[in-house]
Amino acid sequence: MASDNLDLEDLLNEDFSSGPSTKTGETPSELVQVYEQDALNVLVADPEDSWGRRLENLLRRWFGEFISVSRVNTVVGLTDRLKQLNIDAIVTEVEWPEKDSSLFVDELMAQPGISEIPVVVFSEMDDEMFRVYAFRSGVMDYFPKTRPDLFQVEFRLRNLFRMQFHNKILYRQIDESLHRYQKNRGLSEEEIKDLRELVQVMKDELDREYQNKTRLEEEKKKIQNVFGLYVDPTIINGVMSGDISLELKGVEQDVSVLFSDIRGYTTMAESMDPQSIVSFLNEYFTSMTEVLLGYEALIDKYIGDAIMAVFGAPIGRPDHRDNAMQAAMEMQSVFELWRGNWEKNYGISPHIGIGIASGPATLGNFGSFQKLSYTAIGDTVNTAARLESVAGPGEVAVNHNLYEGLDPAVRDKFVFEEQPPVTLKGKSVPVRVWKVKEQS
Repeated sequence: MASDNLDLEDLLNEDFSSGPSTKTGETPSELVQVYEQDALNVLVADPEDSWGRRLENLLRRWFGEFISVSRVNTVVGLTDRLKQLNIDAIVTEVEWPEKDSSLFVDELMAQPGISEIPVVVFSEMDDEMFRVYAFRSGVMDYFPKTRPDLFQVEFRLRNLFRMQFHNKILYRQIDESLHRYQKNRGLSEEEIKDLRELVQVMKDELDREYQNKTRLEEEKKKIQNVFGLYVDPTIINGVMSGDISLELKGVEQDVSVLFSDIRGYTTMAESMDPQSIVSFLNEYFTSMTEVLLGYEALIDKYIGDAIMAVFGAPIGRPDHRDNAMQAAMEMQSVFELWRGNWEKNYGISPHIGIGIASGPATLGNFGSFQKLSYTAIGDTVNTAARLESVAGPGEVAVNHNLYEGLDPAVRDKFVFEEQPPVTLKGKSVPVRVWKVKEQS
């Protein structure tokens, strides 16, 4: 048997039509008995027969006799198969020769009874916006055909199929129990009519409970998949777990706020064409974001060529100063590594200045009922923004609160030079400022 990390190509010629093979030392009596009527009816829809067969092989390999797989290779065949009303799940491609992908999704999700059938996409199309569209239309999951993570695919499909399989077995057991009761008591169909109606009511209630649970899981999945493209994953997970409230109220919390800005960006941008500007900014934001996320930062926003990030939010953590300090210094190092490429590709030699302030800030959802933004506000945020303007090209400037609260092991990594107290714009009392350098 092929190992689980094989690509789909490795499964092309494997035949699992008879279910999984018996493991060494395992007798047939030890295998789980699955009645034919209990097996989940999974429909695989793909215009390429070879891909359809590969997907079928994968499903049979993972689920064996617990599923029954049928395949179609046309949109008409898919529609006709759905009319038979005995499909428990659909695994489908979205790119069809005879149908636009968006139109295909629209028509599929409009089919009668489709809301009760999990739809999973397995497709060559790797477009983020289309994936968002598919999730918003009701698709439960979306996997790429190109180098898929088969462990992840199997895990997610197992979770998806588990409840449906459980319900099919439960309904069969209810019917069998009712049949045995009728036979043992010698009751006629008329005499047992009321009991059958009661059982049907129970089934309907179980169906409604299952549908409600499925609908809630679908909504949760959609929120995570759709908004995860636009909102920091930390916020998504916080909202889902209840750690972040959607109410219009804030909470005061000790955090470190970082602002980063490209020095002389406006002048540089004037010498670049629009395509180069976009390419440069994407490379800059991507490289800086990877560093920040590595230190548990919450990316608050991108402002033109600037970045605002918060450490120690939304969930408070005592090492937010250490993370912010190390992230800032690594950002300067990574930026320096990129400068050679940017000079070669765009004819520019940029630098960034970074300011960090630690202290109390108000965290919460700010805005209106139409549009909310989870962010930090307060004096600490304003101080960080002002310190960013104090930092010169390639420099990091921090306030005394951050310096004082650093773990000694982190502080010893860098050289801190205290500057003369600085009167920052909007503040009446001068602020103690430290500029930070790498150890030589």
